Amino acid sequence: MCPYCLDSAGRWQKKGFFDKASTRAERIQRFRCLDCRRSFSTQTGRLTYREKKPHVDRPLGRLLTSGVSQRRSAFITGVSRKTVARKLVRLARFARLRHQAWLAERATSSGTVVNIDEMETLEHTKMKPLAIAVAVEEGSRFVLGAEVSSMPAKGRLAALSRRKYGRRRDDRATGLGRILANVRVAMPRLEVIKSDECPRYPRLFAAAFPRAVRETYKGRRAAVVGQGEMKKGGFDPLFALNHTCAMFRDNLKTLSRRTWCTPKRPDRLQALLDLYVHFHNTRLALASAGSLPAPAQL
Repeated sequence: MCPYCLDSAGRWQKKGFFDKASTRAERIQRFRCLDCRRSFSTQTGRLTYREKKPHVDRPLGRLLTSGVSQRRSAFITGVSRKTVARKLVRLARFARLRHQAWLAERATSSGTVVNIDEMETLEHTKMKPLAIAVAVEEGSRFVLGAEVSSMPAKGRLAALSRRKYGRRRDDRATGLGRILANVRVAMPRLEVIKSDECPRYPRLFAAAFPRAVRETYKGRRAAVVGQGEMKKGGFDPLFALNHTCAMFRDNLKTLSRRTWCTPKRPDRLQALLDLYVHFHNTRLALASAGSLPAPAQL
């Protein structure tokens, strides 16, 4: 099928080969569409389309999802920081597309209980906080989504933030709505939603899942100072979610506590989250279940 005019299925002809400029070891078949007269190849639409260094993609994706900063990843792979930033956007776009396709496939074999909550980080300064809504399927520990949203500063920094940066938008309801949309696709037989006692949740949950039962649990003291996700002592009913959020902070350098690698742009933080969600579901979650598949071809 022609990638330019999708209606011309089968109306194309072969138009020779060309060698990949990056390796010179692979011959790529070229085609010509008989309707729009445009040329395309088997490389068109791939992750490595028009890339000069496709061999860097896989090691770079593993570094960025293993607690390594972008600057150090550039040093290890021998590319510039600008190349790392561009490849991050490209890898994240493909990871998000594959995640959406995976959500639709999960609909027939998904569970019935989901854990939903938000964790907080910052955009360059504590006066510009960000919320990350996360949904985790209980039992399998699959991450159904992670969405970044802006939020106003709280507490003592609220007045200072408004004076220095103006009023900050609160998009947490929008981000949580995108998460609930993912849950609705992946878990059509959802029965129970577990979360904390946030007063913003009941209205949103009831609108998205009117028949689901909502179980709330009071927030508890953190096990380690600065690591609010892991709770101290006893049974944690939201352990699947809290432990997964702790893994986010450990495997994404920009989310680690007490680090100078703070996010500078919310869209790039979202790209890192999309990349990690794909890595978590295809490698870590399945590995813990004892059914590790072949690495996904990103």
